[in-house]
Amino acid sequence: MKKVFTIIFLISIIVFSIHGQSNNVQNLIQEGVVLHDSAEYKKAIEKFEQALKINPKSMLALYEISLSYLELKDYKNASKYSTQVINANDKNLSVGAYAVKSEAMAELNQLDNAIALLQEGLVKNGDSYLLHFNIALNYYKKGNIDKTLEHVSRAIELDKKYSGAFLLNAYAQKDKGLWVRSIYSFQMFLLLEPDSKRSKNAYEEMLQTMLVKPMTEKPVERSFIQQQMMRNIPENIGQYEIPPLSTEEGLNRNFVYSTIKSTMDSLKTEKKDTDLYFVFTAVNKAILSVLEKETGAVKSGSFWTFHYPFFKSILNSNHYEAYCRYISVSYFPESLEWWENNKTEAENFINWFEKGEDSKKN
Repeated sequence: MKKVFTIIFLISIIVFSIHGQSNNVQNLIQEGVVLHDSAEYKKAIEKFEQALKINPKSMLALYEISLSYLELKDYKNASKYSTQVINANDKNLSVGAYAVKSEAMAELNQLDNAIALLQEGLVKNGDSYLLHFNIALNYYKKGNIDKTLEHVSRAIELDKKYSGAFLLNAYAQKDKGLWVRSIYSFQMFLLLEPDSKRSKNAYEEMLQTMLVKPMTEKPVERSFIQQQMMRNIPENIGQYEIPPLSTEEGLNRNFVYSTIKSTMDSLKTEKKDTDLYFVFTAVNKAILSVLEKETGAVKSGSFWTFHYPFFKSILNSNHYEAYCRYISVSYFPESLEWWENNKTEAENFINWFEKGEDSKKN
């Protein structure tokens, strides 16, 4: 009987020891994540390495350390640790690991290899927003706009809550000549991410695309790639660029262009063209009105089934001004001031946007 108690006692010690080690690993990883989020990447790596000393097979520690090395631009180690996660076939971390390794490869100018790796990730993990987005991003860096649009469109179909995909989509659509579509992809991005540095740049490029602002000598800085791999400096500085006006997938873009010009001319006649924000709101309304006339024929595609109906509903709601102020807070200081001084209207807009509820009477 004494031997039985001894065995039970030893088993208990082992169990508690394993449990304690597991807690230590989790605590170290959590401490590392906090350091990583504070941009203390080297200190974060130290915590993850401590966790790996306790449990060398901790996939989460391996994954987190790959992220920190990626931020440090140590692409060799980022690839090394993410490869271990990929080879372990961890269902929860596989997609992220493919993204990390592919980004490391892309930064080392191995774009074709990065795309091939991400395609492997799709086969292995199935459709994934992150994998499609990263494939699109690499094709964008290569200058392949058609493939960029193919994969970024799929990323948006899979998950519409990530701002980056809408921004990349706006860039690619504009470069493809799909300028009307790009305007509302820019606006979708700004709705999801209104107040970052890239938001200000995106708003500026959107104004140029809408012909509200003239071209500048230096193209507006874009996210994702170094300035400006894919873009030429405009020839007609200080002028409004004339975009493609042919009919595209049933949309007569000449009608849109003519409406913008007539709206701008009308504002000049009425001497209301000095306020850039006011010009934007007027031109945006005019474009949506043209698009409404263009919906007479049945049109397919995400622009007509998602983007246009969504923005038309904003225009027809009680919240158009709040919306316009919201997406322009990074660009116009007065929009930020409006948002701070009109709490009720702001809250009503957020309520309507998030829950479809409207406390105002029509």
